Amino acid sequence: MLFSKMKLPSALLLAAATLASAQPTKRAGPYPSNYYTEDGLADHTIYFPDAPPDNTSLPILIWGNGACGFDGTAFANFLTNIASYGFLVIASGVPGGQGSTTSQLMRDAIDWAVGVAGTGNYAGVDTENIAVAGQSCGGLEAYQLRDDERVTGLGIFNSGFVAGMGDDPSAISEVTKPTFYFLGGSSDIAYENGMRDYQALTGVPKWVGNYPVGHGGTYSDVDGGAFGEAAVNWLQWLLKGDTTAAEFFTGGGAEAAGWQETASEGLEGLGA
Repeated sequence: MLFSKMKLPSALLLAAATLASAQPTKRAGPYPSNYYTEDGLADHTIYFPDAPPDNTSLPILIWGNGACGFDGTAFANFLTNIASYGFLVIASGVPGGQGSTTSQLMRDAIDWAVGVAGTGNYAGVDTENIAVAGQSCGGLEAYQLRDDERVTGLGIFNSGFVAGMGDDPSAISEVTKPTFYFLGGSSDIAYENGMRDYQALTGVPKWVGNYPVGHGGTYSDVDGGAFGEAAVNWLQWLLKGDTTAAEFFTGGGAEAAGWQETASEGLEGLGA
């Protein structure tokens, strides 16, 4: 069944509730990390290395949760692992929070990160390299920041434009940033919409892959599982210019890791 034809609130809220039950476990990256809140950013959850490395650039990931849920720890395994590779990650919503988010929370997170970068614990935060991403409804929120000049690229996880929920699918013509699609295969309720968006997107670097586990992905697995591995490689390449990470997308790494129906265009020079 098409993503756009489903009763989205109940389906996506169930997925979010399942993800929220997971607890942080192992971190694969070199910088032990955790999550916390800041008074100056009261409606968010921050994931960051416990001891930020000196003389190291720390790019930013802004994250929107599935179901546009206000629980900033719903994707804790996945996001804490990303932070452990040297990123400032800011998720909409507070730990264990209830209610709904909007894309404005993502803009608020960028505003805050720009304000604290270069100070105290955030001395190494790199505001020149910001990715915005989200899962399911959070992916629709990420699309909303397509016009923000501060954003380097978009990550659309188990998502795609949905008629009647915000923008019409024709809005894909307004996306002018590198965009990567991480989908869950044909059983993912977002599969058809995500694949349609990938095909319709033109003029920018793009990649799509399907890990065939359905809409819920592997976010609750240790380190976010296969989706966590793919996300880290995407961010290491896009925001840090890591050529080894690039091979996941250009050298067969994704396929070797079990990703299917992969395709890409215009990746030459990305992250340089």
